[in-house]
Amino acid sequence: MRVPSLRKSLLLWVLIPLLGLLALATAGAFYVADKSATDAFDNALLDPIQALSQHIQINNGKPQITLTPESLRSLFTDAYDSVYYQVALPDGKYALGNLGLPAPPRLGEKAQFYYASLNGRDIRVAAMALHLDGSDDVVIVQIAETLIKRDRNLYETLLIMITPALVITLAAVLLVSYGISRGLVPLLKLQDEIQARSLNDLRPVPLLHVPVEVRPVVLALNNLLANLAAAIEGQQRFLANAAHQLRTPLAGLQTQVELALRMDMPNDVYEIFVRLLDATQRATHLANQLLTLAKAEPGARALTQMQSVNLANLTEPLIGLALVQAQAKRIDLGFELSATQLVGDSLLLTELITNLIDNAIRYTRENGYITVRCYQLPAGAVLEVEDNGIGIPEALRARVLERFYRVDGSPGNGCGLGLSIVDEIAKLHGASLDITTPEQGRGTRMIVRFGKI
Repeated sequence: MRVPSLRKSLLLWVLIPLLGLLALATAGAFYVADKSATDAFDNALLDPIQALSQHIQINNGKPQITLTPESLRSLFTDAYDSVYYQVALPDGKYALGNLGLPAPPRLGEKAQFYYASLNGRDIRVAAMALHLDGSDDVVIVQIAETLIKRDRNLYETLLIMITPALVITLAAVLLVSYGISRGLVPLLKLQDEIQARSLNDLRPVPLLHVPVEVRPVVLALNNLLANLAAAIEGQQRFLANAAHQLRTPLAGLQTQVELALRMDMPNDVYEIFVRLLDATQRATHLANQLLTLAKAEPGARALTQMQSVNLANLTEPLIGLALVQAQAKRIDLGFELSATQLVGDSLLLTELITNLIDNAIRYTRENGYITVRCYQLPAGAVLEVEDNGIGIPEALRARVLERFYRVDGSPGNGCGLGLSIVDEIAKLHGASLDITTPEQGRGTRMIVRFGKI
């Protein structure tokens, strides 16, 4: 389930009630406008009834209108609506005017107003029982008109009443949206402050400009960062101490085994010592790798002394040290080095380069080649180690960066920490490690891209 953003939630909680109030205001305005228009136009229908009542007579039991046809037309002519009239006796006989006007539902001493239909058109009818002057005669007078003026007046009045509400609502929406955006600025600054941190920056988040509502979250985050820093420091201390404590006895053991191999002994005993030397060397290599890993992890003290480094000057002697190992496998180890400046820890960068070269030698077959490059780009320094070895399947390139992971069937006796160390050191320097395949389609190209100084 997707959780909506805080900005959207605040807007919904504010705008939905606001739109509800606008709907209620519209309904109220419609009722008031409709009632006002109806009352006004109904009262206007009484005027022609009063005017017509002065010119009605009863002759021989039949109602008659004494007005001329021209006067009748002028009385019931309207610029917008069609106007109808009817004069009849209470029993409905001897009607004059527009015959067919529906009779009122009930009729008393007061005028009655009602909606009806005539010739398929909606009309509003006013009906009134009139006592003719000077006699006891009663006639029913009905005046009706279509609803064009009424509807126009209703919608014009409604528009006049609703337009300010719409303008105010629109302004409120804009102001609320702007206010919420401004109110969320401290959260965005907090987000930027946290995102800008490196992996080894576990300092508490400052509370100076944090809103009161968010402070409990920041305090919990600071508590988590403190616990995490303590856990990392304890792990680093353990790895460093364990590796350091192992190195001394392992170095002594390796020296004793090498001295023993120089003595005369039976062949079967000699083979045992050879295997013992190999195991001791692997254990020493593992201890050294663990010590390097402890230095490379986030929060390590080794990164507190950063300085400008020429990558070419750092790489060239390391290639010379690796030549013996490469020549033993008849591997052509070459280099293309140009002046390359970056800011970093020279000890950790040495470990990074050494691990990349050692990894390439381990997994490149005899008579292969390895090329080490470093060069400067506008975006920053670049280090490449390319070989034509067994390569790394694309599906496993993320996994080989995991600690102690080795691809099934990999040759040699590595411990699965080399590329993990490279990746950790790269991250601590703000660099990225990419694993690709060289243009010839075989082998591996490790590319470390450092940021701009």
